[in-house]
Amino acid sequence: MSQPILIDNDALLKLARYGLLDEAIALFKCTPTDVRVLATAKYRLLPAKNRLRFCKDEESAARLEAFLKTSNPLDAGLADPDQLDVLNAVPNIDSGEALLFAVGANNRDTLVITGDKRSLAALCSDDSVAEVSKALAGRVVSMEVLFSMLTEYQFTLIQERVRDKPDVDMTLKIVFGVTVPADFESVKEAFNSYISDLRSRTGTLLYVPSS
Repeated sequence: MSQPILIDNDALLKLARYGLLDEAIALFKCTPTDVRVLATAKYRLLPAKNRLRFCKDEESAARLEAFLKTSNPLDAGLADPDQLDVLNAVPNIDSGEALLFAVGANNRDTLVITGDKRSLAALCSDDSVAEVSKALAGRVVSMEVLFSMLTEYQFTLIQERVRDKPDVDMTLKIVFGVTVPADFESVKEAFNSYISDLRSRTGTLLYVPSS
């Protein structure tokens, strides 16, 4: 049985630009209807006055728009209001991440996909939200964890998508090769290094893929 996925705007945008939204959620045996997005996603990522401001090209914008039409808005009522208030007071956790964390902590069958590493470090270093961090243990998927998993299944495709759009994510750009394509073992080693560093700052928070 699939776990509902809560995804932040940063991860949504990057996956849309790479054309990997469906591939990413398929890793968890999910479809777009299993995904919950922030209510702000459409307005923040596809602003009416300039829909290409963040997506950069119409193809990415159309992909994102189609995905948002089939996914579901995150119900803020699923969050514990007291936890949400505390999360909103923590530096480096913005309101969107706070809502994702609060809903995720209060709904143990969910996974959280986020592209905001600063918020993860803040979540795990502030005692006021230790309860939330503990509740989310093993259920948070960073971009490094996600792309490490994608690489295992479709290395060539993922590398091509990332290298075709080097402006999307600096870490991924470096991992897959800037001047020339990196080989599979080098990519895996790089991901392991980045993930190990992130785990050292976030303890048991990150998702651990089944072998």
